Amino acid sequence: MNHFATLTNDLMISRVEHAPFFTDGLFKLKFGENTPDYGYGVVCFYRKDWRHFVPLCYLNFLPYDEVLLVGGAMTDGAVFRMMPEKTKSTIKKLGGIYFQSLKFSFDSFKDDCEAFFGYTGDERAYEAGIRAGFEPTGHEYLIANFHKPITAERKSFLIEKIHAIGPF
Repeated sequence: MNHFATLTNDLMISRVEHAPFFTDGLFKLKFGENTPDYGYGVVCFYRKDWRHFVPLCYLNFLPYDEVLLVGGAMTDGAVFRMMPEKTKSTIKKLGGIYFQSLKFSFDSFKDDCEAFFGYTGDERAYEAGIRAGFEPTGHEYLIANFHKPITAERKSFLIEKIHAIGPF
């Protein structure tokens, strides 16, 4: 299990124990609520200099029986805009910071669940999610990543189970 991934000298994705400490201000700005203090937090940090680490991207993974629900995902455009052009270019070449954060998280939590589920109406997040390993489920906004061998019946059961809980 990987607990962090260094993308460049100034970008690192990490599992964090108390995500609200790092992301509460941004979460309130984006969603009008506090960052969840439950589940597993993943943050991509931008290191502006050795004294200044800034959260660039956040995702929350909530255990729900045998799956993990991915929610609360966000990136901070203001942080992206403060970066040097070289760093921005590298992020784009890597497929985007949300994409990289998802890939890291899928690998990091692969042994903790049978599948990952996401729920998004944001077109860019949906496209990045599909590139990272999610697939459409047949239900609007609901996407899944079945990263382990699974029967068609089990896949269908899990999709319907998660669809029944509604948006998350």
